[in-house]
Amino acid sequence: MNTHTFTKTAALTLAAAAAFGTAAPAMAANTCKNVQLEVINDTGAKINLVDIDYWDPAKGRDGGWRSEPIPNETINDGDNWRETRNLEKVNKRSTKIRVEYRIKGRFGGWSVKKYKKNSGSFTCDARDTVSVTLD
Repeated sequence: MNTHTFTKTAALTLAAAAAFGTAAPAMAANTCKNVQLEVINDTGAKINLVDIDYWDPAKGRDGGWRSEPIPNETINDGDNWRETRNLEKVNKRSTKIRVEYRIKGRFGGWSVKKYKKNSGSFTCDARDTVSVTLD
């Protein structure tokens, strides 16, 4: 390898590294971070919160749901559940939250059926608070 070829290769490698090195922080800055998720139980009874999902408009061809796994939690009527999460890949686009929960079954356990409720659409930004009222 002569000096001219080596210099050209080194310059291209440095340019590529600089391009990738500056792109990553810009994407990270747009991520929907530290979003306060809130579920308000106004159903009139205890519920069992089983999953929280959010809509990613860039997932697949037409968008899709991404899960924010949570441990199953019992929420008494009139109580709230809150947790801070990062909603990856949303990047200040329109999204919504979906809450999945169960109600008390006939024989004392939780229902087999999962009930779902969506928040309204919102443009996700860092430190937003998103509430879903179950009624």
